[in-house]
Amino acid sequence: MWKRLNKTGARPEVSGRLLRRFPEAEINKLLRARILIEERKIESWGTCAHCDCGYDARVIQEIDGKLVACCPLDPSQDVILEPNDLIRYRIDGEQLIAAIAAAGKLTGTPAAISAGLWSMGKTATGRSIFLCQSPRDVFVPGISMLLKSLAGGTLPIVVFDEIDQASAIRLHDMEIDVHDVSEIVHADGNGGKTIFFGGLLPAGNRVRLIMDRSIPSVMLDGRVLDMSVQMVAVLVLLAEQACRRDPIIKKQIIEAETGRPPNEVIRDLRKALVAPGAPASAAKELIATVHGVGYRLGLAPDAISFADEGATHKRHTIHT
Repeated sequence: MWKRLNKTGARPEVSGRLLRRFPEAEINKLLRARILIEERKIESWGTCAHCDCGYDARVIQEIDGKLVACCPLDPSQDVILEPNDLIRYRIDGEQLIAAIAAAGKLTGTPAAISAGLWSMGKTATGRSIFLCQSPRDVFVPGISMLLKSLAGGTLPIVVFDEIDQASAIRLHDMEIDVHDVSEIVHADGNGGKTIFFGGLLPAGNRVRLIMDRSIPSVMLDGRVLDMSVQMVAVLVLLAEQACRRDPIIKKQIIEAETGRPPNEVIRDLRKALVAPGAPASAAKELIATVHGVGYRLGLAPDAISFADEGATHKRHTIHT
Protein backbone atom coordinates (compact mmCIF):
# COMPACT_ATOMS: atom_id res chain seq x y z
CA MET A 1 0.00 0.00 0.00
CA TRP A 2 2.94 2.31 0.63
CA LYS A 3 4.14 1.66 -2.93
CA ARG A 4 0.64 2.33 -4.23
CA LEU A 5 0.51 5.57 -2.27
CA ASN A 6 3.68 6.71 -4.04
CA LYS A 7 2.44 6.01 -7.53
CA THR A 8 -1.16 7.21 -7.62
CA GLY A 9 -0.95 10.91 -6.90
CA ALA A 10 -2.59 13.24 -4.40
CA ARG A 11 -5.72 11.08 -4.00
CA PRO A 12 -4.41 7.54 -4.05
CA GLU A 13 -6.85 4.72 -4.74
CA VAL A 14 -6.67 0.95 -4.85
CA SER A 15 -9.10 -1.41 -6.55
CA GLY A 16 -11.14 -4.06 -4.83
CA ARG A 17 -9.74 -6.59 -7.31
CA LEU A 18 -6.18 -5.78 -6.27
CA LEU A 19 -7.12 -6.26 -2.62
CA ARG A 20 -8.38 -9.79 -3.30
CA ARG A 21 -4.80 -11.07 -3.03
CA PHE A 22 -4.86 -10.30 0.72
CA PRO A 23 -6.81 -12.13 3.47
CA GLU A 24 -10.28 -10.71 3.98
CA ALA A 25 -9.64 -10.31 7.71
CA GLU A 26 -6.65 -8.06 6.98
CA ILE A 27 -8.66 -5.87 4.61
CA ASN A 28 -11.43 -5.55 7.22
CA LYS A 29 -8.83 -4.38 9.75
CA LEU A 30 -7.68 -1.68 7.33
CA LEU A 31 -11.28 -0.59 6.74
CA ARG A 32 -11.99 -0.38 10.49
CA ALA A 33 -8.82 1.63 11.01
CA ARG A 34 -9.91 4.00 8.20
CA ILE A 35 -6.67 3.33 6.35
CA LEU A 36 -8.86 2.17 3.48
CA ILE A 37 -12.01 4.17 2.77
CA GLU A 38 -14.63 3.00 0.28
CA GLU A 39 -14.98 5.76 -2.28
CA ARG A 40 -16.97 4.77 -5.35
CA LYS A 41 -18.04 2.03 -7.73
CA ILE A 42 -17.03 1.81 -11.34
CA GLU A 43 -19.31 0.89 -14.22
CA SER A 44 -16.77 -0.13 -16.87
CA TRP A 45 -13.56 -2.15 -17.09
CA GLY A 46 -10.29 -1.54 -18.91
CA THR A 47 -9.66 -3.08 -22.29
CA CYS A 48 -7.08 -5.78 -22.99
CA ALA A 49 -3.54 -4.41 -23.30
CA HIS A 50 -3.20 -5.99 -26.75
CA CYS A 51 -6.76 -5.33 -27.98
CA ASP A 52 -7.45 -3.49 -31.26
CA CYS A 53 -11.12 -2.80 -30.53
CA GLY A 54 -10.60 0.97 -30.33
CA TYR A 55 -12.70 1.30 -27.14
CA ASP A 56 -11.47 3.14 -24.04
CA ALA A 57 -13.18 0.62 -21.76
CA ARG A 58 -15.37 -2.46 -21.92
CA VAL A 59 -18.93 -2.70 -20.66
CA ILE A 60 -19.72 -4.74 -17.55
CA GLN A 61 -22.77 -6.98 -17.95
CA GLU A 62 -24.51 -9.52 -15.76
CA ILE A 63 -24.62 -12.85 -17.61
CA ASP A 64 -26.07 -15.99 -15.99
CA GLY A 65 -25.76 -14.39 -12.58
CA LYS A 66 -22.12 -13.40 -13.09
CA LEU A 67 -20.53 -10.00 -13.63
CA VAL A 68 -18.59 -10.06 -16.88
CA ALA A 69 -16.33 -7.40 -18.40
CA CYS A 70 -17.02 -8.26 -22.03
CA CYS A 71 -14.41 -7.97 -24.74
CA PRO A 72 -16.17 -6.72 -27.92
CA LEU A 73 -13.87 -8.75 -30.19
CA ASP A 74 -12.89 -11.95 -28.37
CA PRO A 75 -15.19 -13.64 -25.80
CA SER A 76 -12.23 -15.70 -24.56
CA GLN A 77 -10.81 -12.44 -23.19
CA ASP A 78 -13.90 -11.73 -21.06
CA VAL A 79 -13.10 -11.11 -17.39
CA ILE A 80 -15.29 -12.61 -14.67
CA LEU A 81 -15.63 -10.12 -11.83
CA GLU A 82 -16.65 -10.23 -8.18
CA PRO A 83 -18.87 -7.42 -6.83
CA ASN A 84 -15.99 -6.03 -4.75
CA ASP A 85 -13.86 -5.74 -7.88
CA LEU A 86 -15.96 -2.74 -8.87
CA ILE A 87 -15.24 -0.82 -5.65
CA ARG A 88 -12.44 1.72 -5.44
CA TYR A 89 -10.90 2.47 -2.06
CA ARG A 90 -9.02 5.61 -1.08
CA ILE A 91 -5.82 5.21 0.91
CA ASP A 92 -5.53 7.60 3.86
CA GLY A 93 -1.81 8.43 3.85
CA GLU A 94 -1.63 9.69 7.44
CA GLN A 95 -3.38 6.64 8.82
CA LEU A 96 -1.19 4.33 6.77
CA ILE A 97 2.00 5.97 8.03
CA ALA A 98 0.80 5.68 11.63
CA ALA A 99 0.01 2.00 11.10
CA ILE A 100 3.48 1.32 9.66
CA ALA A 101 5.12 2.98 12.66
CA ALA A 102 2.92 1.05 15.11
CA ALA A 103 3.57 -2.26 13.33
CA GLY A 104 7.31 -1.59 13.52
CA LYS A 105 7.05 -0.83 17.27
CA LEU A 106 8.55 2.64 16.90
CA THR A 107 8.20 5.14 19.73
CA GLY A 108 7.01 8.68 19.14
CA THR A 109 4.31 10.17 16.94
CA PRO A 110 4.71 9.99 13.15
CA ALA A 111 4.62 13.39 11.47
CA ALA A 112 4.96 14.78 7.96
CA ILE A 113 8.19 16.76 7.54
CA SER A 114 7.57 17.83 3.96
CA ALA A 115 5.91 16.49 0.83
CA GLY A 116 6.79 12.80 0.54
CA LEU A 117 8.86 12.67 3.76
CA TRP A 118 7.76 11.43 7.19
CA SER A 119 9.35 11.23 10.61
CA MET A 120 8.30 7.78 11.88
CA GLY A 121 9.77 7.65 15.40
CA LYS A 122 12.63 5.85 17.09
CA THR A 123 13.68 2.20 17.34
CA ALA A 124 14.35 0.48 20.67
CA THR A 125 18.04 1.40 20.25
CA GLY A 126 17.24 5.09 19.79
CA ARG A 127 17.75 5.28 16.01
CA SER A 128 15.52 7.81 14.22
CA ILE A 129 13.53 6.40 11.29
CA PHE A 130 12.23 8.40 8.32
CA LEU A 131 10.08 7.12 5.46
CA CYS A 132 10.48 8.82 2.10
CA GLN A 133 8.87 8.43 -1.28
CA SER A 134 11.80 9.54 -3.45
CA PRO A 135 15.45 10.62 -2.98
CA ARG A 136 14.61 13.97 -4.56
CA ASP A 137 12.47 14.73 -1.47
CA VAL A 138 15.65 14.62 0.66
CA PHE A 139 17.72 16.62 -1.81
CA VAL A 140 15.47 19.66 -1.24
CA PRO A 141 17.68 22.40 0.32
CA GLY A 142 17.67 22.29 4.12
CA ILE A 143 16.02 18.86 4.44
CA SER A 144 19.20 16.89 5.15
CA MET A 145 20.16 19.27 7.98
CA LEU A 146 16.65 18.98 9.40
CA LEU A 147 16.86 15.17 9.39
CA LYS A 148 20.19 15.25 11.22
CA SER A 149 18.79 17.67 13.78
CA LEU A 150 15.78 15.44 14.44
CA ALA A 151 18.04 12.36 14.70
CA GLY A 152 20.16 13.93 17.42
CA GLY A 153 23.60 12.37 17.69
CA THR A 154 22.90 9.40 15.39
CA LEU A 155 22.80 9.07 11.63
CA PRO A 156 19.22 9.47 10.35
CA ILE A 157 17.85 6.29 8.79
CA VAL A 158 15.78 7.00 5.68
CA VAL A 159 13.76 4.15 4.17
CA PHE A 160 12.80 4.60 0.53
CA ASP A 161 10.30 2.84 -1.68
CA GLU A 162 13.08 2.46 -4.26
CA ILE A 163 16.45 4.13 -4.54
CA ASP A 164 19.00 4.18 -7.35
CA GLN A 165 22.69 3.62 -6.71
CA ALA A 166 23.76 7.15 -7.61
CA SER A 167 21.31 8.68 -5.13
CA ALA A 168 22.33 6.19 -2.45
CA ILE A 169 26.00 7.16 -2.83
CA ARG A 170 25.16 10.86 -2.74
CA LEU A 171 23.05 10.46 0.42
CA HIS A 172 25.77 8.37 2.05
CA ASP A 173 28.22 11.21 1.41
CA MET A 174 25.68 13.51 3.10
CA GLU A 175 25.86 11.23 6.20
CA ILE A 176 22.36 9.83 5.75
CA ASP A 177 21.80 6.11 6.21
CA VAL A 178 19.84 4.76 3.26
CA HIS A 179 17.67 1.61 3.10
CA ASP A 180 15.06 0.08 0.82
CA VAL A 181 11.54 -0.63 2.10
CA SER A 182 12.10 -4.35 1.37
CA GLU A 183 14.64 -4.41 4.23
CA ILE A 184 11.96 -3.77 6.87
CA VAL A 185 9.39 -6.30 5.61
CA HIS A 186 9.85 -9.89 6.77
CA ALA A 187 7.88 -13.12 6.59
CA ASP A 188 6.01 -13.78 9.85
CA GLY A 189 6.07 -17.58 9.58
CA ASN A 190 2.30 -17.77 9.01
CA GLY A 191 2.25 -16.84 5.34
CA GLY A 192 1.99 -13.12 6.07
CA LYS A 193 4.37 -10.19 6.49
CA THR A 194 5.55 -8.18 9.45
CA ILE A 195 7.57 -4.96 9.83
CA PHE A 196 10.84 -4.79 11.77
CA PHE A 197 13.14 -1.75 11.85
CA GLY A 198 15.64 -3.13 14.38
CA GLY A 199 17.87 -4.77 11.78
CA LEU A 200 18.73 -1.53 9.97
CA LEU A 201 22.36 -0.63 10.57
CA PRO A 202 24.46 2.38 9.54
CA ALA A 203 26.21 2.03 6.20
CA GLY A 204 29.65 2.18 7.84
CA ASN A 205 28.84 -0.39 10.50
CA ARG A 206 27.66 -3.55 8.77
CA VAL A 207 29.27 -5.93 11.26
CA ARG A 208 26.28 -7.36 13.11
CA LEU A 209 27.74 -10.29 15.03
CA ILE A 210 30.86 -9.90 17.20
CA MET A 211 32.11 -13.01 19.00
CA ASP A 212 34.97 -13.61 21.40
CA ARG A 213 35.67 -17.33 21.68
CA SER A 214 38.22 -16.84 24.46
CA ILE A 215 35.73 -15.45 27.00
CA PRO A 216 33.23 -16.55 25.44
CA SER A 217 30.87 -13.68 24.61
CA VAL A 218 28.46 -12.63 21.88
CA MET A 219 27.25 -9.21 20.70
CA LEU A 220 24.51 -9.00 18.07
CA ASP A 221 23.37 -5.64 16.63
CA GLY A 222 24.95 -3.85 19.59
CA ARG A 223 23.31 -6.09 22.24
CA VAL A 224 25.44 -8.26 24.51
CA LEU A 225 23.57 -11.57 24.67
CA ASP A 226 23.10 -13.58 27.84
CA MET A 227 23.76 -17.09 26.53
CA SER A 228 24.90 -20.38 28.00
CA VAL A 229 28.35 -21.68 27.11
CA GLN A 230 26.72 -24.41 25.03
CA MET A 231 24.65 -21.92 23.04
CA VAL A 232 27.74 -19.77 22.40
CA ALA A 233 29.62 -22.84 21.19
CA VAL A 234 26.89 -23.69 18.70
CA LEU A 235 26.73 -20.10 17.46
CA VAL A 236 30.51 -20.15 17.01
CA LEU A 237 30.16 -23.27 14.85
CA LEU A 238 27.52 -21.56 12.71
CA ALA A 239 29.54 -18.34 12.43
CA GLU A 240 32.75 -20.15 11.47
CA GLN A 241 30.87 -22.22 8.89
CA ALA A 242 29.25 -19.06 7.45
CA CYS A 243 32.73 -17.81 6.60
CA ARG A 244 33.56 -20.89 4.54
CA ARG A 245 32.69 -21.78 0.98
CA ASP A 246 29.83 -24.03 2.13
CA PRO A 247 27.94 -22.09 4.85
CA ILE A 248 25.72 -25.02 5.89
CA ILE A 249 26.51 -26.89 9.09
CA LYS A 250 25.17 -30.42 9.24
CA LYS A 251 22.77 -31.57 11.94
CA GLN A 252 25.15 -34.33 12.99
CA ILE A 253 27.83 -31.81 13.94
CA ILE A 254 25.44 -29.90 16.21
CA GLU A 255 24.31 -33.14 17.85
CA ALA A 256 27.91 -34.24 18.38
CA GLU A 257 28.76 -30.86 19.96
CA THR A 258 25.78 -30.76 22.32
CA GLY A 259 24.50 -34.32 22.76
CA ARG A 260 21.00 -33.00 22.08
CA PRO A 261 18.58 -33.17 19.12
CA PRO A 262 19.66 -30.42 16.69
CA ASN A 263 16.13 -29.00 16.27
CA GLU A 264 15.89 -28.42 20.04
CA VAL A 265 19.31 -26.75 20.14
CA ILE A 266 18.45 -24.42 17.24
CA ARG A 267 15.08 -23.61 18.81
CA ASP A 268 16.79 -22.52 22.04
CA LEU A 269 19.46 -20.59 20.15
CA ARG A 270 16.88 -18.68 18.14
CA LYS A 271 15.11 -17.67 21.37
CA ALA A 272 18.40 -16.38 22.75
CA LEU A 273 19.16 -14.36 19.63
CA VAL A 274 15.87 -12.56 19.05
CA ALA A 275 15.66 -8.98 20.32
CA PRO A 276 12.81 -7.96 22.64
CA GLY A 277 9.79 -7.13 20.50
CA ALA A 278 11.29 -8.61 17.33
CA PRO A 279 9.16 -11.09 15.37
CA ALA A 280 10.01 -14.78 15.58
CA SER A 281 10.68 -14.65 11.83
CA ALA A 282 13.74 -12.47 12.53
CA ALA A 283 15.35 -15.33 14.46
CA LYS A 284 14.51 -17.79 11.68
CA GLU A 285 16.20 -15.48 9.21
CA LEU A 286 19.31 -15.34 11.41
CA ILE A 287 19.44 -19.14 11.59
CA ALA A 288 17.86 -20.64 8.51
CA THR A 289 16.86 -24.28 8.21
CA VAL A 290 18.24 -26.10 5.19
CA HIS A 291 15.76 -28.96 5.00
CA GLY A 292 17.27 -32.41 4.99
CA VAL A 293 20.79 -31.08 5.56
CA GLY A 294 21.23 -28.76 8.51
CA TYR A 295 21.35 -25.05 9.30
CA ARG A 296 23.14 -21.90 8.19
CA LEU A 297 23.70 -18.49 9.71
CA GLY A 298 21.82 -15.84 7.75
CA LEU A 299 24.70 -13.35 7.79
CA ALA A 300 27.31 -12.57 5.17
CA PRO A 301 30.96 -13.14 6.20
CA ASP A 302 31.63 -9.40 6.35
CA ALA A 303 28.85 -9.04 8.94
CA ILE A 304 30.69 -11.41 11.31
CA SER A 305 33.68 -10.51 13.48
CA PHE A 306 35.80 -12.64 15.83
CA ALA A 307 37.30 -10.32 18.45
CA ASP A 308 39.82 -12.97 19.57
CA GLU A 309 41.52 -12.84 16.13
CA GLY A 310 43.70 -9.85 16.91
CA ALA A 311 42.09 -6.42 16.91
CA THR A 312 38.50 -6.14 18.05
CA HIS A 313 35.96 -5.80 15.22
CA LYS A 314 38.37 -7.38 12.74
CA ARG A 315 36.26 -9.03 10.08
CA HIS A 316 36.61 -12.72 9.40
CA THR A 317 37.87 -13.68 5.96
CA ILE A 318 36.34 -16.34 3.76
CA HIS A 319 38.22 -19.62 3.88
CA THR A 320 38.95 -21.10 0.48
